[in-house]
Amino acid sequence: MSGRTLRIGIDAHAIGKRQTGNERFTANMIRSLREICEHELVLFFAEAGAAAAWPRDPRTTIRLLRPDHPAARVLWQFPYASRRERLDVLLVQYVGPPFAACPIVTVVHDVAFAVYPQAYSRMERLWMPRAIPATMRRAAGIVTVSEFSRSEMHRLYGIPASKVTIATDAVDPVFTDPTPRPSRVEPPFFLTIGNLQPRKNLVTLIRAFRDLERRDTRIAERLVIVGQEFYAANTVLQEAEDLTRSGRIVFTGYLPDEDLVGLLRHATAFAYPSVYEGFGLPVVEAMASGLATAVSDVPVMREVAADAALRLPPTDPAAWADGLARLSVDPAFREDLASKGAERVKRFTWESCAAAVLDALERTASSSA
Repeated sequence: MSGRTLRIGIDAHAIGKRQTGNERFTANMIRSLREICEHELVLFFAEAGAAAAWPRDPRTTIRLLRPDHPAARVLWQFPYASRRERLDVLLVQYVGPPFAACPIVTVVHDVAFAVYPQAYSRMERLWMPRAIPATMRRAAGIVTVSEFSRSEMHRLYGIPASKVTIATDAVDPVFTDPTPRPSRVEPPFFLTIGNLQPRKNLVTLIRAFRDLERRDTRIAERLVIVGQEFYAANTVLQEAEDLTRSGRIVFTGYLPDEDLVGLLRHATAFAYPSVYEGFGLPVVEAMASGLATAVSDVPVMREVAADAALRLPPTDPAAWADGLARLSVDPAFREDLASKGAERVKRFTWESCAAAVLDALERTASSSA
């Protein structure tokens, strides 16, 4: 932009909602955006505590959305706010209003709802395939987190690549803070992080761990699973029932960052068997924490992790058992992966993420001026 100061609205409803990757992206992107531009930002929060805690500055306006309901936010609050706040452009997450007084850019991390509908509730299967593609087509621009997600948008919905800006995830500073933190689970253990839902493929990891337990008595590690219970979580809990009773598998539920970092610092290795992701943020967070990492050999993990992780066939428990065994007994292999991972994550920064988002917002505002 040629010196023009914009008034940018940003949907910040995920902050404070325990929405894991969505929340991390939004919070860190906004912080970095504030550092790299002089534009006026209007942040729309849904959580009162998150709104109250957000840093104040003269160029940032905080608004609290009430009532806190997705339909109210999309159909009424954003259209009204776009006019009231005199916005030049509005950045939303996934779903934007059908009408607004300014152009809209939407952040869509992935289109998993179209590829793995079985991972979502009946209500989500009803609204997501309708509302999200409609927003993508209607929006002036789209932001996503990987080349894989951009290609999926084109494959499934014909969205031209030129409409989609890639702004990759990065590592929250808490994961690189050297402050010592205790582990709430006694080592040694393998660690995985992901909400309990089918797409995360935790059943394969649990079966692999059971196989490993049966055939190799040298393995001292337990398996720690961090994540909230989402749709169809019972499938995961039932698969692990015997190992949970024996104490060999530990489910922690959602954990605050302090506890999460403590586990990452003390784990033997990190495992991420997810079959479909837009990016796979826990993988780079584990790498940044110095952990050797195993991932599913799927396109997005080849893009994000490359050769810095042990890539394994997504639904082959025997291969995962072999991988866990090697990670357990081969410290040189772990150190090599950890070193590669630490180098790999240097390419993912919130500054570059914010710069890409800013470019999309400025281009959108400029084309509508």
